[in-house]
Amino acid sequence: MKFWKKQRKSALTGREPGGLPAAALSAAAWGAEIEGFLREREAFCVNAISRFYSGIINEVWAAKMPCPDAAKPENNVRGLLLYGKGLLFPVFHFSPAMTEKFLLEDMPLPSFFPSVLKSGPLHCAQGLAGDMDMLETALGKKGIFPSSRYDYELRSLDYSRVSFLKTPWGMDGPPGLVIRKAETSDADGLFPLQAGYEQEEVLPRGAEFNPCLCRRGLEYLLAGNLVLAAELDGRLTGKININAQSLNFFQIGGVYVLPEYRGLGIAKAMTAALIREFALIKSRYSLFVKKANAPALRVYESLGFKKNGDYRISYF
Repeated sequence: MKFWKKQRKSALTGREPGGLPAAALSAAAWGAEIEGFLREREAFCVNAISRFYSGIINEVWAAKMPCPDAAKPENNVRGLLLYGKGLLFPVFHFSPAMTEKFLLEDMPLPSFFPSVLKSGPLHCAQGLAGDMDMLETALGKKGIFPSSRYDYELRSLDYSRVSFLKTPWGMDGPPGLVIRKAETSDADGLFPLQAGYEQEEVLPRGAEFNPCLCRRGLEYLLAGNLVLAAELDGRLTGKININAQSLNFFQIGGVYVLPEYRGLGIAKAMTAALIREFALIKSRYSLFVKKANAPALRVYESLGFKKNGDYRISYF
């Protein structure tokens, strides 16, 4: 026996990052299981958890079903769907003991998707590639298909275990490079970099760039002291920021260097500086990078980021 249970986010008891919800989906029995589920999957869903805390997520579906793993015979949560403001995050978990038959036949998803669409428009879904495969298969049975999709490598790093990052030696970038905490007064100077980042790395094919939304997002990050800026030759040449956080992880994003300054080691220097800047708050870092972005992959590999999954963002 299995079932999906849906509840408005307003019925959940939540706290700020640093503690997961104490109870979820209206029953204490669900709360403990969902907290354990999110803790177990945290490294793979920092973005989803961050948006859950921020209030963007307003509806949650949880699946509870018998676990075929003999070591865990009790019923437990096997999947979550988090939805809000057109964003949908699938967070599933299957142990190696679960067979292909179990995955394909015992966890059908399509029945509840009309509820998703009634909640609001579906603009974007993102998560681990395997979870997205299941989600897109279910949506396809309802005649809903992505207009574009992008595949990434999901990578993570534990600063406490990477000793060479604790000194800036060899990671200073070109001579004269200054990396500092960005201030709200830097908004005008950083806006062209943020705009370049969104147009190159974020916007799906055919989407129109919205400068007002871009500026608003940048100002939000600056107000939260989450941005580092790189200066060279008296000019702002790069930026990097924290764009999500969960219980133990910061997620790195917004990494951008002006085209004429690329290849000088600025991105690597900014990433190392950001990790050291926030290390006293959280020691674990996550990011996802497009599989086709070979230069970025080399940078993160050289800093010690290890691949821990494939990630996908699909737009509808």
